[in-house]
Amino acid sequence: MAEPKSVQFRAQIRPDVDFLIRAVIPLKNMGKDWSIGDVANEALADWLRKPENRAIVKNHNLLQALEQRGLTTNVYSDT
Repeated sequence: MAEPKSVQFRAQIRPDVDFLIRAVIPLKNMGKDWSIGDVANEALADWLRKPENRAIVKNHNLLQALEQRGLTTNVYSDT
């Protein structure tokens, strides 16, 4: 199956968070070129792994809904 096309996700963030993220990314670029998209994906995946959000996903059968759209996730595979 072909890799699903990335979608654009827009959000407004506080100036302090913006400053810190933009300052840390170049410092972290050791062995991997991190982008703001990489940081956002990691942060959102961590948010989805929180027990209360994971329970919502389970209670509303959202993983099955994801599969019905021909998509899969590895968000929960390393926990």
